[in-house]
Amino acid sequence: MPHHEETAQPSADQPLSKLMFGGSAVIHRKAERRPFMVVFFKAQLPKDSYAEYLGRLSFIYEAIEDVDEALKDNPVVGRMYSPELHRRQAIEADMTFLDGADWRERVSLTPVTKAYADRIRSLEDTFPPGYVAHQWLRYLGNVLAQPVLQKIMKRAYGFEDQGTAFARYDKITDPRAYLGEYHARMNSMPLDDEAKQKVVDEANRAWQHQIDFTDELAADFGITATEEEAEQLMAELAAEHP
Repeated sequence: MPHHEETAQPSADQPLSKLMFGGSAVIHRKAERRPFMVVFFKAQLPKDSYAEYLGRLSFIYEAIEDVDEALKDNPVVGRMYSPELHRRQAIEADMTFLDGADWRERVSLTPVTKAYADRIRSLEDTFPPGYVAHQWLRYLGNVLAQPVLQKIMKRAYGFEDQGTAFARYDKITDPRAYLGEYHARMNSMPLDDEAKQKVVDEANRAWQHQIDFTDELAADFGITATEEEAEQLMAELAAEHP
């Protein structure tokens, strides 16, 4: 879901959170308009496609959360340890509901999914602050968009409670306050300008992984949407959730 924050042109004297929003705004806009996401946001995604999407996401969230655990004592990025965001148990619950306790036997670790997860895991050793870009992308918009996501689940599949764990962050009582606190932690990381730019670059790389991920799903399931549909949908979402 879109991050509800003003974008700005990157500048070295800005906090990292502002650099992230401004520096990745163009590709973020592109990512949320991909055909798979358009059909999902319109509550028209077939249930089997959604189950495969969530199942493949399990590999991505496992990678982020494994790195989050591994780096929790790191002097620079340990402050970003966020177990309250973790989705592993939520995905397990939803996938068991959708596809049975043996759902993992049927989920595809595709080349695109593997490349995405491998990139996240590589950052633990090569550039730990970079994993924060992936954490930020995958969680923060969804924390704010919980009501929207739950509405989509209800409209598309009739889900009320079961099947919606992924879209519920029960440990976060005030999403907007949490967003501010998260960004404060992000901005407190002791990074020089070069390192900040590398985190922004990683955010752009993360959005490209997201595009590749959803485009692969769209190709696998024959899902299409026009640019006009995407723009109309984004206008409707912006009007409903300013």
